[in-house]
Amino acid sequence: MFLIANLEMAAAELKQQLEEYLAQGRLEEAIALSHQLPQTIPNLARFCLERGDLLLEKGEFEEAIAYYEKALKLEPDLPGVYEQLGDAFRKKSLVTKQESLKFYRQSVEFNPYHLNLYHQALEIQPYNYEMLTKLARNLVKFSKLEEAVIFYQLALITAPEEGEIHLEIAKILLSLGFMEGTISECKLALETKENDSEVYLILGKALSQRGKFKEAEEALNRGLEIEPLSCLGYNYLGEMLAKKGEVEEAIALFNKAIELYPDVDLSYKNLGDALAKQGKIEEASDAYRRAIELGFK
Repeated sequence: MFLIANLEMAAAELKQQLEEYLAQGRLEEAIALSHQLPQTIPNLARFCLERGDLLLEKGEFEEAIAYYEKALKLEPDLPGVYEQLGDAFRKKSLVTKQESLKFYRQSVEFNPYHLNLYHQALEIQPYNYEMLTKLARNLVKFSKLEEAVIFYQLALITAPEEGEIHLEIAKILLSLGFMEGTISECKLALETKENDSEVYLILGKALSQRGKFKEAEEALNRGLEIEPLSCLGYNYLGEMLAKKGEVEEAIALFNKAIELYPDVDLSYKNLGDALAKQGKIEEASDAYRRAIELGFK
Protein backbone atom coordinates (compact mmCIF):
# COMPACT_ATOMS: atom_id res chain seq x y z
CA MET A 1 0.00 0.00 0.00
CA PHE A 2 2.84 2.34 0.95
CA LEU A 3 4.57 1.53 -2.34
CA ILE A 4 1.45 2.37 -4.37
CA ALA A 5 1.09 5.67 -2.55
CA ASN A 6 4.71 6.54 -3.27
CA LEU A 7 4.27 5.67 -6.95
CA GLU A 8 1.17 7.85 -7.19
CA MET A 9 3.02 10.75 -5.54
CA ALA A 10 5.94 10.34 -7.91
CA ALA A 11 3.57 10.26 -10.90
CA ALA A 12 1.85 13.44 -9.67
CA GLU A 13 5.20 15.19 -9.34
CA LEU A 14 6.22 14.09 -12.81
CA LYS A 15 2.91 15.27 -14.20
CA GLN A 16 3.39 18.67 -12.56
CA GLN A 17 6.90 18.84 -14.01
CA LEU A 18 5.43 17.94 -17.40
CA GLU A 19 2.94 20.82 -17.22
CA GLU A 20 5.74 23.21 -16.32
CA TYR A 21 7.77 22.08 -19.34
CA LEU A 22 4.75 22.54 -21.59
CA ALA A 23 3.99 25.98 -20.13
CA GLN A 24 7.61 26.99 -20.79
CA GLY A 25 7.53 25.63 -24.35
CA ARG A 26 10.17 22.97 -23.61
CA LEU A 27 8.53 20.34 -25.81
CA GLU A 28 11.52 18.02 -26.21
CA GLU A 29 11.93 17.71 -22.46
CA ALA A 30 8.16 17.27 -22.05
CA ILE A 31 8.16 14.42 -24.58
CA ALA A 32 11.06 12.70 -22.82
CA LEU A 33 9.34 13.06 -19.47
CA SER A 34 6.01 11.77 -20.80
CA HIS A 35 7.68 8.47 -21.66
CA GLN A 36 8.13 7.90 -17.92
CA LEU A 37 4.35 8.04 -17.48
CA PRO A 38 3.02 5.59 -20.07
CA GLN A 39 -0.11 4.74 -18.16
CA THR A 40 -0.96 8.19 -16.83
CA ILE A 41 -0.19 10.04 -20.09
CA PRO A 42 -0.17 7.63 -23.00
CA ASN A 43 -0.26 10.44 -25.60
CA LEU A 44 1.33 13.84 -24.98
CA ALA A 45 -0.58 15.55 -27.81
CA ARG A 46 -3.85 14.23 -26.42
CA PHE A 47 -2.81 15.46 -22.98
CA CYS A 48 -2.27 18.97 -24.42
CA LEU A 49 -5.66 18.86 -26.13
CA GLU A 50 -7.43 17.84 -22.93
CA ARG A 51 -5.54 20.43 -20.93
CA GLY A 52 -6.61 23.04 -23.49
CA ASP A 53 -10.23 21.93 -23.13
CA LEU A 54 -10.13 22.45 -19.38
CA LEU A 55 -8.63 25.91 -19.74
CA LEU A 56 -11.17 26.84 -22.42
CA GLU A 57 -14.00 25.82 -20.13
CA LYS A 58 -12.55 28.06 -17.41
CA GLY A 59 -12.41 31.00 -19.84
CA GLU A 60 -8.60 31.11 -19.89
CA PHE A 61 -8.44 31.52 -23.65
CA GLU A 62 -4.79 32.50 -24.10
CA GLU A 63 -3.61 29.49 -22.12
CA ALA A 64 -6.03 27.17 -23.92
CA ILE A 65 -4.78 28.39 -27.31
CA ALA A 66 -1.18 27.79 -26.24
CA TYR A 67 -1.96 24.16 -25.33
CA TYR A 68 -3.90 23.53 -28.55
CA GLU A 69 -0.97 24.88 -30.57
CA LYS A 70 1.40 22.57 -28.68
CA ALA A 71 -0.92 19.63 -29.43
CA LEU A 72 -0.79 20.55 -33.14
CA LYS A 73 2.96 20.78 -33.12
CA LEU A 74 3.19 17.33 -31.54
CA GLU A 75 0.53 15.72 -33.72
CA PRO A 76 -0.75 17.79 -36.68
CA ASP A 77 -3.49 15.25 -37.51
CA LEU A 78 -4.91 15.05 -33.99
CA PRO A 79 -8.73 14.83 -34.29
CA GLY A 80 -10.68 17.78 -32.92
CA VAL A 81 -7.78 20.09 -32.21
CA TYR A 82 -8.39 22.49 -35.13
CA GLU A 83 -12.04 22.88 -34.15
CA GLN A 84 -11.15 23.55 -30.53
CA LEU A 85 -8.44 26.02 -31.50
CA GLY A 86 -10.89 27.91 -33.71
CA ASP A 87 -13.45 27.93 -30.91
CA ALA A 88 -10.88 29.31 -28.47
CA PHE A 89 -9.93 32.14 -30.84
CA ARG A 90 -13.60 32.95 -31.46
CA LYS A 91 -14.44 33.11 -27.75
CA LYS A 92 -11.34 35.17 -27.03
CA SER A 93 -12.33 37.58 -29.80
CA LEU A 94 -15.88 37.95 -28.46
CA VAL A 95 -14.66 38.64 -24.95
CA THR A 96 -12.09 41.12 -26.25
CA LYS A 97 -14.77 42.93 -28.27
CA GLN A 98 -17.16 43.05 -25.34
CA GLU A 99 -14.44 44.38 -23.06
CA SER A 100 -13.40 47.00 -25.61
CA LEU A 101 -16.99 48.08 -26.15
CA LYS A 102 -17.51 48.39 -22.39
CA PHE A 103 -14.53 50.73 -22.12
CA TYR A 104 -15.69 52.81 -25.10
CA ARG A 105 -19.11 53.14 -23.46
CA GLN A 106 -17.43 54.42 -20.32
CA SER A 107 -15.29 56.79 -22.40
CA VAL A 108 -18.26 58.40 -24.13
CA GLU A 109 -19.92 58.92 -20.75
CA PHE A 110 -16.99 61.15 -19.83
CA ASN A 111 -16.41 62.58 -23.34
CA PRO A 112 -19.82 62.60 -25.06
CA TYR A 113 -18.68 65.02 -27.78
CA HIS A 114 -15.53 63.09 -28.73
CA LEU A 115 -16.88 61.72 -32.02
CA ASN A 116 -13.90 59.46 -32.69
CA LEU A 117 -14.79 57.35 -29.66
CA TYR A 118 -18.12 56.43 -31.27
CA HIS A 119 -16.42 55.54 -34.55
CA GLN A 120 -13.91 53.34 -32.73
CA ALA A 121 -16.69 51.55 -30.86
CA LEU A 122 -18.57 51.00 -34.12
CA GLU A 123 -15.50 49.40 -35.68
CA ILE A 124 -15.90 46.69 -33.04
CA GLN A 125 -19.69 46.38 -33.36
CA PRO A 126 -20.91 48.20 -36.51
CA TYR A 127 -24.66 47.95 -35.75
CA ASN A 128 -24.62 48.83 -32.07
CA TYR A 129 -27.90 50.75 -31.69
CA GLU A 130 -26.79 52.72 -28.64
CA MET A 131 -23.58 53.99 -30.25
CA LEU A 132 -25.23 54.75 -33.59
CA THR A 133 -27.99 56.86 -32.06
CA LYS A 134 -25.66 58.68 -29.65
CA LEU A 135 -23.28 59.48 -32.50
CA ALA A 136 -26.15 60.72 -34.68
CA ARG A 137 -27.45 63.01 -31.91
CA ASN A 138 -24.00 64.50 -31.39
CA LEU A 139 -23.52 65.00 -35.12
CA VAL A 140 -26.73 67.05 -35.09
CA LYS A 141 -25.27 69.19 -32.30
CA PHE A 142 -22.22 69.80 -34.49
CA SER A 143 -24.52 70.66 -37.45
CA LYS A 144 -23.30 67.61 -39.41
CA LEU A 145 -26.84 66.83 -40.44
CA GLU A 146 -26.26 64.65 -43.53
CA GLU A 147 -23.89 62.42 -41.53
CA ALA A 148 -26.41 62.23 -38.71
CA VAL A 149 -29.07 60.92 -41.12
CA ILE A 150 -26.70 58.16 -42.29
CA PHE A 151 -26.07 56.93 -38.73
CA TYR A 152 -29.76 57.11 -37.83
CA GLN A 153 -30.51 55.03 -40.92
CA LEU A 154 -27.91 52.47 -39.81
CA ALA A 155 -29.63 52.33 -36.42
CA LEU A 156 -32.88 51.50 -38.22
CA ILE A 157 -31.26 48.33 -39.59
CA THR A 158 -31.14 47.10 -35.99
CA ALA A 159 -34.52 48.59 -34.98
CA PRO A 160 -36.56 49.15 -38.17
CA GLU A 161 -39.79 49.96 -36.33
CA GLU A 162 -38.29 52.49 -33.91
CA GLY A 163 -40.56 55.49 -34.40
CA GLU A 164 -38.30 57.86 -32.49
CA ILE A 165 -35.53 57.39 -35.06
CA HIS A 166 -37.92 58.12 -37.94
CA LEU A 167 -38.97 61.29 -36.12
CA GLU A 168 -35.34 62.40 -35.64
CA ILE A 169 -34.63 61.83 -39.34
CA ALA A 170 -37.81 63.76 -40.23
CA LYS A 171 -36.68 66.77 -38.17
CA ILE A 172 -33.30 66.79 -39.89
CA LEU A 173 -34.80 66.47 -43.36
CA LEU A 174 -37.24 69.31 -42.57
CA SER A 175 -34.36 71.59 -41.59
CA LEU A 176 -32.51 70.61 -44.80
CA GLY A 177 -35.58 71.40 -46.92
CA PHE A 178 -36.35 67.83 -48.05
CA MET A 179 -40.12 67.92 -47.63
CA GLU A 180 -41.06 64.65 -49.34
CA GLY A 181 -38.51 62.77 -47.25
CA THR A 182 -39.84 64.49 -44.12
CA ILE A 183 -43.40 63.44 -44.95
CA SER A 184 -42.33 59.82 -45.56
CA GLU A 185 -40.40 59.61 -42.28
CA CYS A 186 -43.29 61.13 -40.32
CA LYS A 187 -45.71 58.56 -41.73
CA LEU A 188 -43.31 55.78 -40.71
CA ALA A 189 -42.99 57.32 -37.24
CA LEU A 190 -46.77 57.41 -36.85
CA GLU A 191 -46.93 53.61 -37.22
CA THR A 192 -45.62 53.37 -33.64
CA LYS A 193 -46.14 56.96 -32.38
CA GLU A 194 -49.74 57.59 -33.36
CA ASN A 195 -50.33 59.84 -30.33
CA ASP A 196 -47.16 61.88 -30.59
CA SER A 197 -47.90 65.58 -31.06
CA GLU A 198 -44.45 66.41 -32.43
CA VAL A 199 -44.77 63.94 -35.32
CA TYR A 200 -48.04 65.55 -36.47
CA LEU A 201 -46.55 69.04 -36.19
CA ILE A 202 -43.48 68.14 -38.26
CA LEU A 203 -45.73 66.40 -40.79
CA GLY A 204 -48.06 69.41 -40.95
CA LYS A 205 -45.14 71.80 -41.47
CA ALA A 206 -43.76 69.70 -44.35
CA LEU A 207 -47.20 69.34 -45.98
CA SER A 208 -47.70 73.10 -45.70
CA GLN A 209 -44.35 73.71 -47.38
CA ARG A 210 -45.51 71.48 -50.23
CA GLY A 211 -48.74 73.50 -50.54
CA LYS A 212 -50.91 70.62 -49.29
CA PHE A 213 -52.85 72.90 -46.97
CA LYS A 214 -55.86 70.70 -46.23
CA GLU A 215 -53.69 67.75 -45.14
CA ALA A 216 -51.36 70.12 -43.32
CA GLU A 217 -54.20 71.69 -41.34
CA GLU A 218 -55.52 68.25 -40.35
CA ALA A 219 -52.10 67.18 -39.13
CA LEU A 220 -51.42 70.42 -37.25
CA ASN A 221 -54.84 70.43 -35.57
CA ARG A 222 -54.30 66.81 -34.54
CA GLY A 223 -50.95 67.79 -33.03
CA LEU A 224 -52.58 70.63 -31.07
CA GLU A 225 -55.40 68.33 -30.00
CA ILE A 226 -52.82 66.01 -28.42
CA GLU A 227 -50.76 68.88 -26.96
CA PRO A 228 -52.97 72.00 -26.62
CA LEU A 229 -50.13 74.10 -25.15
CA SER A 230 -47.65 73.53 -27.95
CA CYS A 231 -45.91 76.77 -28.89
CA LEU A 232 -44.56 75.13 -32.05
CA GLY A 233 -48.07 73.96 -32.96
CA TYR A 234 -49.52 77.50 -32.87
CA ASN A 235 -46.56 78.81 -34.86
CA TYR A 236 -46.76 76.12 -37.56
CA LEU A 237 -50.53 76.46 -37.90
CA GLY A 238 -50.19 80.24 -38.05
CA GLU A 239 -47.47 79.98 -40.73
CA MET A 240 -49.75 77.77 -42.83
CA LEU A 241 -52.72 80.14 -42.50
CA ALA A 242 -50.51 83.08 -43.46
CA LYS A 243 -49.42 81.17 -46.59
CA LYS A 244 -53.09 80.71 -47.48
CA GLY A 245 -53.70 84.45 -47.04
CA GLU A 246 -55.57 84.12 -43.77
CA VAL A 247 -53.28 86.63 -42.10
CA GLU A 248 -55.62 87.87 -39.37
CA GLU A 249 -56.19 84.31 -38.14
CA ALA A 250 -52.44 83.69 -38.28
CA ILE A 251 -51.74 86.78 -36.14
CA ALA A 252 -54.21 85.53 -33.54
CA LEU A 253 -52.29 82.23 -33.32
CA PHE A 254 -48.89 83.94 -33.05
CA ASN A 255 -50.23 86.12 -30.24
CA LYS A 256 -51.61 83.00 -28.54
CA ALA A 257 -48.12 81.44 -28.69
CA ILE A 258 -46.60 84.64 -27.23
CA GLU A 259 -49.20 84.69 -24.46
CA LEU A 260 -48.29 81.12 -23.51
CA TYR A 261 -44.53 81.44 -24.00
CA PRO A 262 -43.40 85.11 -24.07
CA ASP A 263 -39.70 84.26 -24.50
CA VAL A 264 -39.81 82.24 -27.75
CA ASP A 265 -38.15 84.14 -30.61
CA LEU A 266 -39.95 82.27 -33.44
CA SER A 267 -43.35 83.58 -32.37
CA TYR A 268 -42.22 87.21 -32.63
CA LYS A 269 -40.51 86.58 -35.97
CA ASN A 270 -43.70 85.04 -37.38
CA LEU A 271 -45.80 87.85 -35.94
CA GLY A 272 -43.51 90.39 -37.59
CA ASP A 273 -43.88 88.64 -40.97
CA ALA A 274 -47.67 88.64 -40.69
CA LEU A 275 -47.85 92.29 -39.61
CA ALA A 276 -45.53 93.27 -42.49
CA LYS A 277 -47.95 91.57 -44.90
CA GLN A 278 -50.68 93.84 -43.56
CA GLY A 279 -48.47 96.87 -44.04
CA LYS A 280 -48.14 97.49 -40.31
CA ILE A 281 -44.43 98.28 -40.58
CA GLU A 282 -43.91 99.88 -37.15
CA GLU A 283 -45.61 97.02 -35.32
CA ALA A 284 -43.71 94.49 -37.46
CA SER A 285 -40.40 96.22 -36.60
CA ASP A 286 -41.21 95.97 -32.88
CA ALA A 287 -41.91 92.25 -33.26
CA TYR A 288 -38.69 91.68 -35.22
CA ARG A 289 -36.70 93.65 -32.65
CA ARG A 290 -38.05 91.47 -29.85
CA ALA A 291 -37.26 88.30 -31.84
CA ILE A 292 -33.64 89.44 -32.26
CA GLU A 293 -33.38 90.29 -28.55
CA LEU A 294 -34.44 86.71 -27.81
CA GLY A 295 -31.76 85.30 -30.10
CA PHE A 296 -33.42 84.90 -33.50
CA LYS A 297 -30.89 84.90 -36.35
